Amino acid sequence: MSRNATPQDGFVERRHAARKPTDMLAFALNPNGARFPCQIRNISDRGAMLEFLGSHVTMLENAFDLVLADAKARYAVEVVWRKERTAGVLFCLDKE
Repeated sequence: MSRNATPQDGFVERRHAARKPTDMLAFALNPNGARFPCQIRNISDRGAMLEFLGSHVTMLENAFDLVLADAKARYAVEVVWRKERTAGVLFCLDKE
């Protein structure tokens, strides 16, 4: 769909925050220590879309840590959807 196209009838935008495209490298760190490299394809203040190599997305736990490749940031995340080599995650923010 082009940027000037209008959404299809019946389309409902469910995102609460705008996503920004990115190509950051990261890895998913499962609680058992297994690491799966990925690329963050888009990100918002609430979540991100990750793309994995091969079938790694099927080996992810429902909750894991997302660690940026430069190791400067680490986020607890929860998987909300999976499709082929991609997964959508929500950041688990502390509620105070």
